[in-house]
Amino acid sequence: MTATEETTKQDVIDRLTTTFDYHDPEYTPETAEIINRVIRDRTPVAYSPVHGGMWVLSRYEDVKAALRDHETFSSAEGVHFPRAAGMPPFTPIDFDPPEQAHIRALMAPPMKKKAIRDLESRVRVLAAELIPPIVERGHGDLVAELSQPFAISALGLALGLSDETQHEIRAMTNTMWRYLSTEPDASTFWGQYQPILAGEIRRARENPGDHYLSWLANVRVDGEFLSDDLLCSIMVSYCVAGHANTMNTVNRVLWCLGRDVDLQYRIRREPKLLTQLPDEALRRWCPTDRFTRVTTRDVTIRDITIPKGSRVVLIFDSANRDPEQFPDPEDFSVDRTNSHLHLTYGHGIHRCLGEHFARMEFRVLLSEIARHPVFRLTEEPPVHFDNGRHIIFDRLMVRFGETGGPYDETGLQAEVSPAG
Repeated sequence: MTATEETTKQDVIDRLTTTFDYHDPEYTPETAEIINRVIRDRTPVAYSPVHGGMWVLSRYEDVKAALRDHETFSSAEGVHFPRAAGMPPFTPIDFDPPEQAHIRALMAPPMKKKAIRDLESRVRVLAAELIPPIVERGHGDLVAELSQPFAISALGLALGLSDETQHEIRAMTNTMWRYLSTEPDASTFWGQYQPILAGEIRRARENPGDHYLSWLANVRVDGEFLSDDLLCSIMVSYCVAGHANTMNTVNRVLWCLGRDVDLQYRIRREPKLLTQLPDEALRRWCPTDRFTRVTTRDVTIRDITIPKGSRVVLIFDSANRDPEQFPDPEDFSVDRTNSHLHLTYGHGIHRCLGEHFARMEFRVLLSEIARHPVFRLTEEPPVHFDNGRHIIFDRLMVRFGETGGPYDETGLQAEVSPAG
């Protein structure tokens, strides 16, 4: 980087640490980590005048406390901010109790532990179908050929989505994040979803089946079907959150493995890493950088009073790299003993409904990857933010087949003499 480029980058960091704006074009995955760290270290309770004014919390304990205190930090005005007018609320994260609990109960069936156990064998078959063609070819794009179809298809299995809707999910999500915070009126993009979602509801009612969507579309509360607005809100929340964060985390884990062949050998001989690796990746690179809340009363944090009615940004990425909670937080270490305490899944009443499902997906996919030859990145992949919050890998180009270590070219452990 030239001196001029260094100066320009520092100017961006200086500007965005004083007028924090995650929708600024220069708030990128590269600059965001620095900006978030500077805010956390210098001004853990910060104020930014952008978008009508908002407060920023970046320390682990402060973010965790806000997530736990849903009575003071309300979600009812929408956790995505700014937001196009007319955009329906996301369920259940845009609701406070008691509505939040009611909606969460409606969304819970496919994410219960028994349902996940029953589905795991089908998800394993999915992984076993996706990976071998790339390995046999010897190279490929793990975004287009693995993480994206895996996340969407696994979600489709859990919910009972039609093949047609599964094919539309990624485009729907891209459109939503592109326009949610930039368009004044949601009708310019939300109208594209409604026919697709209405078609799923109609299909589930006309041809009931043994899957969650059929149950949801036909369940009656106080003798009445759920409203189409509520059904659509539940479905879009599942379609967006249910695949994007999984896909982004899988991409980050594969990126880590592609840069470190020794780590690939370790996951073959240390089963505990099938859990620890995703947790450390979720801590170090939070796939959903932040959410917001609105205060219902004056609240004092670190001797600074945030007034009632204030928009508050909770930076998960910064909280997950707070050195007071995670020593040497910039280091990526699968041997870290407290990675599971990250806030990526949230905390309190809005803790991620799909956490256990996601953990199963990561474990299944890593187990299948470990059955094949190791791989390396062939280029450093480009990344960008969607809606100032989701780190997206545009592609992940790899080559399979490198050998070495105590494993042969099939990825299976070779016989080693007692003397080594």
